[in-house]
Amino acid sequence: MYHRNSVIDEQFYKAIAYYRLSKEDRRKSESDSIANQRKLVMDFISANPNITLVKEAYDDGYTGTNYDRPGFKSVVEALKNGEADCVIVKDLSRLGREYIETGKYIEMTFPEMNVRFIAINDDVDTSNRSYGDDLMIPFKNLMNENYCRELSYKLRRQFKIQRDNGEFINNFASYGYRRDPQDKHKLVIDECASEVVKGIFEMTIKGFSPDRIAAYLNKNGIMAPYEYKRQTSNYTSGFKGAGESLWNHVTIRRMLANTVYIGELAQGKTATPSFKIKKARTLSRDMWSIVENNHEAIIEPEVFQTVQKILSRDIRISSNEQVVQPLAGVVFCGDCGRAMCRRNVKRGNKTFHYYWCGAYKRKQGCTTHNISQEMLEKAVFDSIKNQINVMVELDELANQIDVGAIMSLKLKRIELLITEKENERDKHQDTSMKLYDSYVEELISREEYRSMKEKYVMKIKECEAAIKELEEQRRQVIEDTQGSNSWIYQFIKYKDMDELSHEIVVALIDRIDIYEDKRIQITFNYKNEFLELVNNVNELRKEVS
Repeated sequence: MYHRNSVIDEQFYKAIAYYRLSKEDRRKSESDSIANQRKLVMDFISANPNITLVKEAYDDGYTGTNYDRPGFKSVVEALKNGEADCVIVKDLSRLGREYIETGKYIEMTFPEMNVRFIAINDDVDTSNRSYGDDLMIPFKNLMNENYCRELSYKLRRQFKIQRDNGEFINNFASYGYRRDPQDKHKLVIDECASEVVKGIFEMTIKGFSPDRIAAYLNKNGIMAPYEYKRQTSNYTSGFKGAGESLWNHVTIRRMLANTVYIGELAQGKTATPSFKIKKARTLSRDMWSIVENNHEAIIEPEVFQTVQKILSRDIRISSNEQVVQPLAGVVFCGDCGRAMCRRNVKRGNKTFHYYWCGAYKRKQGCTTHNISQEMLEKAVFDSIKNQINVMVELDELANQIDVGAIMSLKLKRIELLITEKENERDKHQDTSMKLYDSYVEELISREEYRSMKEKYVMKIKECEAAIKELEEQRRQVIEDTQGSNSWIYQFIKYKDMDELSHEIVVALIDRIDIYEDKRIQITFNYKNEFLELVNNVNELRKEVS
């Protein structure tokens, strides 16, 4: 028989037994399991014949810091409908761990509804309360809330350590990846889905919009991410809508912007203000945990950057055309900076194509800057061919370069600059210290001392900032030298091109500016990398000579 909490009460009660188990409780012993909670309550009811069980409710996997739980909501609804007048739990923490809200239910909600509340292990019974209960119940509720606060802090700290170490701790891997069977905190490529990811990026570079890509995938029976995960790994999600999941432009855009595909693991993008508030807020990128080169990439960084440029520009396909124009999205007015618009002009039976300044077309103050599409495309084609030839020669020279020698030259130059700035800083520090002696000896006034002291403190700070910047340059030199000139391949792979395409243009060209006098200025991608490599070659030649 169960004696400890049995009570003498002639009134008969219709009781609801409520059990709760949070995700954190699962990691502990079996004492808080739903089964053990139920056994304790059943034993209690057996020892109290005036209590009849009319309903059981439970919440498995729900935190006690808020009351938005389906099981508990059904309890409240049953009480409102008069189905029961008693609630029994194992202890106060099963009802909840939020101090204010738990106290509100015990002190106000249940009494107003004339409901008896029993927490067995805490010896709480609102039908037989004492002065000690008035002190003990709030104290235990406060202890339960403090437990959640400490647990939340420990979990947040542990998760941050894992994220910063490059351990994957999100619920589901991004489409194209899966968890490593040997280590659930690592991502490995899903060979089947990764091919679809590559295709989406390739189609984007060829000029397909996210809407057209989604339509193409749906038409060809390619399973959307949710459907693919559901059929391959029993995946469930609260975002699932009615019917079969299909591709859409939102999914495509989200994938195209996801840096996970270049091997970068970005986590901690959202956070809750406190353990009591579960609504997450989006954090700025500088607050994320980002680990580069964390796993094998599906998309080359150069391809990813090209796609980001495409997404940031207005690239459209005319309703009567199937393929995007080669120069779409890269032609700009050299004077006002607005994007140039493609315009068709009919003369007899022939149609001619021109690019016009967008500001002129909208009557916003600029001139036409018009140029024939045929003339512009020929100029761009010839320029690309010339640039590719230069890259081929540069690649041959780059292969002959002693990378270690280049790094040594750069580091030597930076070290000299750092030494100069350190000497300058030390000189200012010495002078600053001597100022005080001059002040004590009354060689300078108090005002002069303060003014001169402030000036030298500022100079010291400037030197330290310069040293910090040089140290960052030193780190960057080592990092860059350890890398490769893979960007050159982006040019060389098109050396056999025989016609202009949008894919080639966006891969190699940043922008094309057209001036009023028909002058064409082409800015290629990787301009900085190109100049850096040319400088490296020239510096090495000077050093050798």
